[in-house]
Amino acid sequence: MESHILETANRLRLIQVDFADDGEQTRTAYLCEEIEKALKSVLPDERNEFLGRLLEKFPVGSFISQAISTETTVKSPPTVDESELKNVEFLVRSILEIAPTLSDNQKDFIDKSLQEAGLRPKARQDNSIELDQKLKQKFKVGDECRISAENIAELSAILIDFVLKLEPLVWNTWRQLSPRSAVRPQGALTKKIGQFLSSDAEVSVKQVDDDLKVLQRLIAAMTSAVSRAGGQFAKRHIARFSPLEIEALVRMEPGSVFVSHDVKCWKKYKELAETLNEDSIEMEIRKAIVDYVESLTKGMGQ
Repeated sequence: MESHILETANRLRLIQVDFADDGEQTRTAYLCEEIEKALKSVLPDERNEFLGRLLEKFPVGSFISQAISTETTVKSPPTVDESELKNVEFLVRSILEIAPTLSDNQKDFIDKSLQEAGLRPKARQDNSIELDQKLKQKFKVGDECRISAENIAELSAILIDFVLKLEPLVWNTWRQLSPRSAVRPQGALTKKIGQFLSSDAEVSVKQVDDDLKVLQRLIAAMTSAVSRAGGQFAKRHIARFSPLEIEALVRMEPGSVFVSHDVKCWKKYKELAETLNEDSIEMEIRKAIVDYVESLTKGMGQ
């Protein structure tokens, strides 16, 4: 209620400022209209308290005091027979009647109370408790804390958006690195998640989980490969252009006895170096990345 009071008081102050040049009658009409709107989301039994506390935050104008007086003099609601208070149908119907006016805190209170009383659907309750325990263990949250369902929904939306933006980027990059690779996406992840969220019987949580694990392994392998590609390229380069390798190649080739060994080695190096250009280096680095990724993801694209 406190936040609603503060919001209403702030809106009343804005109205005062916006209509400061208008007549008092016009300004009062706008203020009363704003208060009437605010009262619609307040339970009848709480309206006097709401208006009284609003008067403390916005202590001007007799119209609030008049509203309090009006609320007080309104005809009292009919008394409820005690037997009706024990009638399940009457209680449920009463809650449904006021449901549109309930705040989020009030709805949470009802939901929590029903859960504690064991009146929530058993399957939903068991799933909720299991999920609550998993999240607390995963994020090391104390048992005394309550996991907010609304926050879970918001976080899920953020993570889904993150995954669906990252997934095409990762696969497109992989296709450029290795067009003929057997490692391929299992299908349209966006469509599959949408089907799962809409309770499509054709898509199970295992299918979504399998696709996400493939994506996870590919991202991990590509990230790791980047740090190793330089070393792999260096090994291949040294193996091909090292003095010992060049000398070994020279010894295997026939040559004139009038040409010194060093000259022959230099010529061989120049011959090999002609194949060393930007394209060949890029291909070598790509090959190093692809080989490493496929060694880690072997079989996952089958």
